[in-house]
Amino acid sequence: MRRRIVSLLLTGLVLGASVAGCGGGSDAGKAVDRLAEAKAALPQDVKAAGALIGGTDPTFEPMTFKDGDTFTGLDVQLAEAIAAKLGLTVKWQAIGFGELLDQVEGHKIDFSISSMFDRAERQKKADFVNYLNAGTSIVVGKGVGDIGGMPGLCGRRVAVQPDTVYVDMAVAQAAKCGAKKAILVKSNTPSATVAKKGADAALNDFPIAALDVQKDGSLELSGPQIEAIPYGIGIAKDRPELTRAIQTALYSMINDGSYDALLTKWKVTEGALRTGAINGGA
Repeated sequence: MRRRIVSLLLTGLVLGASVAGCGGGSDAGKAVDRLAEAKAALPQDVKAAGALIGGTDPTFEPMTFKDGDTFTGLDVQLAEAIAAKLGLTVKWQAIGFGELLDQVEGHKIDFSISSMFDRAERQKKADFVNYLNAGTSIVVGKGVGDIGGMPGLCGRRVAVQPDTVYVDMAVAQAAKCGAKKAILVKSNTPSATVAKKGADAALNDFPIAALDVQKDGSLELSGPQIEAIPYGIGIAKDRPELTRAIQTALYSMINDGSYDALLTKWKVTEGALRTGAINGGA
């Protein structure tokens, strides 16, 4: 299999799970505090710093962006809440999307979170704690309507952000188009490129595309979402204790309702996950 799923069930893992002791001694029937265990198992350098260094590309509103000098968005607030569960804070670094996993792999940052789809190819560089499902949306000019999904990109200029899965998706579709070619237009702001007539369609994550359309009346979504895939928090593959700690803190948020509250705040409840798998993408 190309993927490795470490999906610990919420029941029996999160806070308050009761586990009987092995020898029937004084620990028998004692509740196991998984969050406390996760804190204790954190890498020593993280404990000493009292903070995690988080990397994000803050150009994906509403998931991750900057309000003045402050990092914010669902990704940012979720990561900060996870860190708080572990008794830590987050020190943010703005990093280009295509550089995030190299920074994780090289231990220059402790984790990445930037609306990054958990893909098998990316799992070669990092392990991913899955935290949200998101589909792909096509953005077109107002009045264009439903172009028929990916095949409808044939004969159109298609704006995609460099170093994202959308480059691969657009290239794969272009190869199927025959004489009616699809032309790739690489842009850091795909929807804006459509609005400025620099492209006929754009591919992006549904939450980002939906906000783009809401903000710009010259745009609309074309048809339903395509292929929902989990986003993942990336952690170096040689730091399993940190990966498990982040997963356990996410479970705690799911259990106490704070996860759902954040998704409601940022209007992405349709993407809620319940298992928080590690490397659950494909």
